[in-house]
Amino acid sequence: MTPANEFTQCLNLARALDLITSSRTIAGIFYVYNAAGHAKRWDSFAAEYPLERLQAMVKSRL
Repeated sequence: MTPANEFTQCLNLARALDLITSSRTIAGIFYVYNAAGHAKRWDSFAAEYPLERLQAMVKSRL
């Protein structure tokens, strides 16, 4: 999987799991926001929630 596809998949899964509600780029840095409005840099979020973890979280909900 290419990094761009992995990024898109991670972002979509995080939204589906209600881990993030929005995102934006500020000064070239991509941030994601949770429902409480708290921002986290994407690189920090992705380190905490790698694709494999997000996929497992989705499977556990089924």
